[in-house]
Amino acid sequence: MDSKKDDILHENEERITRYLHGEMTSDEETLFEKDIQSDETLRNQTEAIARTIKAMNALGSEQDRKLVEEMRGSSKKKTRPTRWLSIAASFALLITVGYYTYDYSSTVSLGKEYATAFPLSTEIRGEEDDVVLNKLTVLFDNVACNRDIDNTIVQLEELWQQSQSDTYNEYTTYAPYIGWNLAIAYLLDYDKKEARVVLEYLESQNSYGTKYDNLTNELMEKI
Repeated sequence: MDSKKDDILHENEERITRYLHGEMTSDEETLFEKDIQSDETLRNQTEAIARTIKAMNALGSEQDRKLVEEMRGSSKKKTRPTRWLSIAASFALLITVGYYTYDYSSTVSLGKEYATAFPLSTEIRGEEDDVVLNKLTVLFDNVACNRDIDNTIVQLEELWQQSQSDTYNEYTTYAPYIGWNLAIAYLLDYDKKEARVVLEYLESQNSYGTKYDNLTNELMEKI
């Protein structure tokens, strides 16, 4: 992803924080909820943060219950438990947003680091006019340049499935290249889960060679 997409993610984080803190006006909330329906990136970010906060709240629910009971039995104002719980929720939100930002940056940086590990042109020669090779070169170049990643992933997913067919076809030979670039594209798109699936498959294919095995193992350890 490029710097423009980074800016969008940071802007989303600010909106999500304000929304979950109840700091938006009614009009802003309406617009935000409408944007969630149409903006997949915003929706995914909001769901990820909300899930994490829910998990953290579940872990701390027993402590919260005890705190409320203790404070109800004291002579202090009954509004204090709500205040304490609000502070805890705010802290959880800050941690979640901070982790998301760090994890996103680390994952994308990792993708960029390994994006040019296997340039197709250095491995296969003498087929410059081949239609298949030209198509793959464009897609792999997109990955190397972190360009048009969403569309590139869609095409690589189709070619990856085709290259794994039981019947030999025009993409079978290029399977390791397609798989590797698809995994990198997933990392650039902050999708570690799908990247691991492809890398695990590549790890299982000893026939792809030591060079692939070493780098695949190395990358898997870093994700």
